[in-house]
Amino acid sequence: MCPIPAGEFWMGSDAPEGQENEHPRRRVATGAYEIGEAPVTNGEFAEAMAKEALFSERRFWTVEGWAWRESQGVAAPRFWGDQAWRNVLAPDQPVVGVSWYEADAFARSMGMRLPTEAEWERAARGDEGKRFPWGDEWVPAYAAHRGGARQPLPVRAIPENRSPFGLYDCAGNVWEWCADEFGPGLRSARGGSWNAHPPQLRCAARNAWPPDARFSNLGFRVAR
Repeated sequence: MCPIPAGEFWMGSDAPEGQENEHPRRRVATGAYEIGEAPVTNGEFAEAMAKEALFSERRFWTVEGWAWRESQGVAAPRFWGDQAWRNVLAPDQPVVGVSWYEADAFARSMGMRLPTEAEWERAARGDEGKRFPWGDEWVPAYAAHRGGARQPLPVRAIPENRSPFGLYDCAGNVWEWCADEFGPGLRSARGGSWNAHPPQLRCAARNAWPPDARFSNLGFRVAR
C-alpha cells in the first residue's frame, strides 16, 4: 500500500484535451488514504477465495452484489478454469473478468474498499497533475496498450510506469474499477488497458461499465 497524505491536486483536463466528462481541470482535495501499489493479482484473489471463502460469505457483499452472485451462480472470476483464456491467468497478472461486485467484495474481505475516482487520479498523476504517471509526454514503451501484447502484463513489469506516489500500472494494462457511480447503472473505471488507445491511458481519462461487466481488460486495486 502507498500512503497519500491529505492535500490537493490538479484533477481533470481542459478542452480541447479529453472528453467533456473530465473537464475542467481544477484543484480537488482528498483526505489521507492508502492505495494499492499495483492492481490485485490472480494470486492475491485466489488467496482471498481460499482464506476468506469470498464467494460464500454474504457479509462481504452488497445487497445488489449478493443477489447478482446468486442469480448468476458465480463462484470465481469469469475466465478461471478456462484453458482458452490461460494467457490471462498467471498468478502475477492482474485479475480480470471480475465485476464491480466481485472487486468490492474482495476489498471488503481485506478490510479495505475500492478507491474513489479522485483518490485514484491523485495517486496516479501526483499533486501537480501529470498527464501520465511518468510525466506529460506519451512514451509508448512505458505502458501496455493497443498494439502491444494482447493480454495483461504481470504487475510492475514496466519500471517506468510508476506514479509520483509510487504506484505501478496506472497507465494501461487493465482498467481499474473505482467506487464511484459514473451515471445511472454504471460504475467508474480508470487507467486504460492493454487494448486501449494512448489517449485513454492519460490519468484524467474516465470510463465506465455496468457493475456486472466482466472483461479481460478490467481489474482493480484497493484502498483504505
